[in-house]
Amino acid sequence: MVLENLKPKIVWDIFEIIANTPRPSRHEERIREVIKDFILEAGKSNNIDYKLFQDDVGNILIKKPATSGLESNPPILLQAHLDMVCETDKLEGFDFTNKGIPLRIQKNNEWVDADGTTLGADDGIGVAFAIAILVDTSIESHGPIEVLLTVNEEDGFDGATLLDPSKLSIESKLMVNLDGGPLEEIVIGSVCGRRVRFSKKFTRKEYKESDDLEFYELLVHGLLSGHSGGDIHLPRANANKLVSRILSKIHQEMEIYVCKWQGGTKSNVIPAKSLIKFGINVKDHEKFEELLNEEISSIYQYYEKFEPNLKIENKKVSPDNYLSNEDSRLLISTTHIIPHGVLKKSHIYERFVESSNNLAIVNTENDKEIIWLYPRSIIRSELDSFCVSMNQLGELGCWSVFLRPVLPEWLPDLESKFLEYVKKQYDTLMEKPIKTNIIHGGLETGMISTKISGLQMVSLGPTVEGLHSPSERLKISDVGKIYELLKRIVSNIKELKSN
Repeated sequence: MVLENLKPKIVWDIFEIIANTPRPSRHEERIREVIKDFILEAGKSNNIDYKLFQDDVGNILIKKPATSGLESNPPILLQAHLDMVCETDKLEGFDFTNKGIPLRIQKNNEWVDADGTTLGADDGIGVAFAIAILVDTSIESHGPIEVLLTVNEEDGFDGATLLDPSKLSIESKLMVNLDGGPLEEIVIGSVCGRRVRFSKKFTRKEYKESDDLEFYELLVHGLLSGHSGGDIHLPRANANKLVSRILSKIHQEMEIYVCKWQGGTKSNVIPAKSLIKFGINVKDHEKFEELLNEEISSIYQYYEKFEPNLKIENKKVSPDNYLSNEDSRLLISTTHIIPHGVLKKSHIYERFVESSNNLAIVNTENDKEIIWLYPRSIIRSELDSFCVSMNQLGELGCWSVFLRPVLPEWLPDLESKFLEYVKKQYDTLMEKPIKTNIIHGGLETGMISTKISGLQMVSLGPTVEGLHSPSERLKISDVGKIYELLKRIVSNIKELKSN
């Protein structure tokens, strides 16, 4: 055990069990069974009659009965998601489907991270908090507690979207989402989002020596990457955008013939790496080298302070089948035109990003050229308007544009009695007034609230940095504070009943 000496032991022990169990999005079956077995064993050991439910999509609901005399207290729902974003910067890759996360404690003893992979604290630590509250025998007084663990939050909110509260027998009207943070804030709202796919079938020409072409691979890598919502406002480069920028500059002067392009891995991750293979006419070699070096130099100069590990590499490679110059221009131009980053700052919420877009994936490995984007906004009509503009762009280039369902926004309810109650518990614990915040990431709260009418919600969590990237890390000292807060929330809920 790597984390066995960390406090509170009950939370860290459960988190390590979770981290050691593979749980990529859409593959939560193992972690689900591990948790079920853990709860059933705890029930036998603690003589507690837990109730377990599972719906058709794979969400699980665990009920812990109230302590004697507190059965009439309002039930409270703790909610987290089972899956994690699987990203690695290991050159050999990492088998997230079959291996646990290589946990480690940083030398400063202030953070837990992973060796070359995402940590999965998003949302493994949330799951650990919820399970710990269920099995912690030191919590002597509480009303009914429900824990909802959802599937596939990171790749489409399937668990929340297909949630069946009646099948899970959910009774709570008060919910703590455990996918928030940092420690100093209560999250009270989040944006809506919608994944957008451009696809188009191109025909490749078979290479012949008489074509008089030479071929290159351009690789952009080493970028900081990060969460496509929470980190979108930071001065971070997008590997796909850098590739399209470089080739757009070159394409103004000469013909280019794209062979393949692979950039980005997931729609909710800012692309850290992008690789493109293409051909040019042999006669353009000298001009190509001049333009390439000029643009690369400009990029390095601009990102020198923001992307310290940025690398742009170019090498001559063997010939390959290729797209026509016209189709190559369409692919390169489309990716260059699609905006990335902050689209608009909010005029309503101070210092908040209202709308953004992540040019997430370019993939030409299949029989179609595919581009994935992930726009977000706190204003639904602004998200809709952006998606209309992407449809229009698609029409201009004869792309097929597919829009996945909207993941709903969660608008703040500043009059919520539950929010007032949680703030009071937090203020007492921290001995100072706590802040509230709206985040530019998406939370399941918006979708879940459409399934459970009258639901009052807050979102909490410790400080986690570098989400959705191999630099993800969890602040050790925050974990005990959040757990103490959760214990106070479930133990003192009778105060809310009396208001």
